[in-house]
Amino acid sequence: MAKRDPAGDAAGKRRPAREQRKAERTERRAARRVRRTPEESMALILDAADRVFARHLPDAVGLKQIAKEAGVSHALVTHYFGTYDALVEQTLTRRTLRLRDGFIADLMRVASEDGDVVELLAAHRRALARVAKDPATMRLVVWALLSGRADQAEFFPSKLRGLELLADALTHRTKPPVERRDLELAIMTSLSLGLLWALARQSVLGSFGRPAGPDADADFDERVGRMLGAFFESSAKRLRRQRT
Repeated sequence: MAKRDPAGDAAGKRRPAREQRKAERTERRAARRVRRTPEESMALILDAADRVFARHLPDAVGLKQIAKEAGVSHALVTHYFGTYDALVEQTLTRRTLRLRDGFIADLMRVASEDGDVVELLAAHRRALARVAKDPATMRLVVWALLSGRADQAEFFPSKLRGLELLADALTHRTKPPVERRDLELAIMTSLSLGLLWALARQSVLGSFGRPAGPDADADFDERVGRMLGAFFESSAKRLRRQRT
């Protein structure tokens, strides 16, 4: 019976591993040679940034990690976005625009059913609740608030003016008409209450000794609607008195 060669056995075991690593290197080189349009490259990088920011706050990572996640060079990321802050803002802008499109779809659906301004604000709050369940979005929002970027005039929500667009749309649904500032206050109140409820209803209700659940959600929505409806009635009366 022939003797086994330990060295030959070890070499045989190493061969498949070496071949696997070689195949992986070949695959990575092939991926790097893929020709993409500038739009495709930017989308690839932004998708990678989305994935990284779902796990880390932007201040904990940098361009190197984004480039590695995208499978591209650091230089390519810099070429398309310039600075890391610009990449972060572009990532948040793209995500927000997608969310805004979802908001608009919800509002259009309620509007098509002849919903009034109170019902439209309720649809807006429900859309916010879905956003609050997305950890990547909330992580970026928290970063923007804590880093002070949300206070800058050039921060993208200030440029997009999403709430102004919402107020413009609701103006035409508010019957009888109310003062514009009152409408804006109602939107801010609905937005604030909706976010608080979405993020902290469990602890808030617990502090009142009440359980959270679908019944509590429906009760909250109905009571906020009544409060906003009463506010609109008061604003409309005041506006009529001012005009007489």
